[in-house]
Amino acid sequence: MSFCRSWVVLVALAFAGHLAVPGRAAAQEKPSTTPLNIIAFGAHPDDCDIRAGGTGARWAAAGHRVRFVSVTNGDAGHQSQGGGALGARRRAEAKEAGRRIGVDYITLDNHDGQLMPDLHVREQIIRLIREWKADLVLGPRSNDY
Repeated sequence: MSFCRSWVVLVALAFAGHLAVPGRAAAQEKPSTTPLNIIAFGAHPDDCDIRAGGTGARWAAAGHRVRFVSVTNGDAGHQSQGGGALGARRRAEAKEAGRRIGVDYITLDNHDGQLMPDLHVREQIIRLIREWKADLVLGPRSNDY
């Protein structure tokens, strides 16, 4: 391709890119004042905190309703504790973390390390999304767990 032709293509692409970017007027539009219902799912207590804690805190501070959900109860995976005592501790820690950043936090009672993508778990998640009337649903990548 000749230099002149390459230059014309480059200028055309730059101009097309400029057209695709919203102008100053669009950027200055007021955001919607209707609060959103946002729900985030993680496999363990603390997964939502780690992956979406800052975002959830900002959304909550902006007036949106935010809920974090741990799909397991966190009763495994500690080097010296396990079972019900560990699950209760992790549930309490998650609840407190949610309180501190302004989000609702619930922990389902599925055993850690035994979660399967079966109908029961899918129904739990679907029910929570519908009950929360979620406008936005966040979750881990499908190959995370």
